[in-house]
Amino acid sequence: MRAANKKKIKKKYTSGKPGNVLDAEYFYYDTAPQDHKDLAIVCGGYEKCAPDFEINRSNYPYFFVKYIVKGRGTLRIKSKTLQLRPGVLTGFEPKTPHHYRADPNNPMEHIFCTFIGSECRDLFQKSTLSTIHHIEASNPEETLAFFNKMLALGFEKKEYSQDICCAYLRLILLEQASNITIHNMDFSVSKKTFQDCKQFIDKHFSSIKSPSEVATHCAIDVRYLSVLFKRYYHISPSQYLMRLKLNKAINLLLTTDLSIKQIAGIVGFEDPYHFSKNFKKAHACSPLNYRKHHM
Repeated sequence: MRAANKKKIKKKYTSGKPGNVLDAEYFYYDTAPQDHKDLAIVCGGYEKCAPDFEINRSNYPYFFVKYIVKGRGTLRIKSKTLQLRPGVLTGFEPKTPHHYRADPNNPMEHIFCTFIGSECRDLFQKSTLSTIHHIEASNPEETLAFFNKMLALGFEKKEYSQDICCAYLRLILLEQASNITIHNMDFSVSKKTFQDCKQFIDKHFSSIKSPSEVATHCAIDVRYLSVLFKRYYHISPSQYLMRLKLNKAINLLLTTDLSIKQIAGIVGFEDPYHFSKNFKKAHACSPLNYRKHHM
């Protein structure tokens, strides 16, 4: 980062009253307010806060995330005062009043990103930033690495840099979403049961013959297993199991010289005809023709 220069950020850099910083660096993309994209970054940057750093805004126009790298501070939002420290990710949706303040004895350093798009609200809901606004990063070192990569790409502006930065932003938020429920006191028993069943399938799908094996292993009724998959994954356990088997079969068809019968056995089909029938139903051709066409 640039050497500390104890300057005040100019108004053109921020919306609302600017905060005092000792060091800062920003990048900008040409995202327009009317752009209809899934996810588009407007700007981002790094700030090393001065002891009197404070930003109090009531009508910020973008989705916003901030990751604390060093130091401490507070975020006042929706009548709650949240403590900021390294490894904490904060965020809010457009038009959410918020008040950031640095600890004068240990001012924070942070990386932030502002963005828009039709995908943003869903990402915020999944990560719980839409309601909690403050979460401990599930993997602080990895999260910081992703933010640093975003900064580097934003500053260099290489070709496709915005697309890659958006991919890192998705990774950051979805990584939190995938881990947040583990520590969530409201994590439902049914969701936990579903996760256990899905994990068992993911590890053993090649040898699993039917969903009833999964249900037996997880000590639930097979009909309840079906209910869980349709509730949380929107397909049946049979469909999920079959897709994994056939995707592994495709990889074997295209990377080995194994016979159709051998491949069928590897992915858990005792009858090669049954394997070929299911393969053709999914891919509109036989396994043999699929291999010939794609090799």
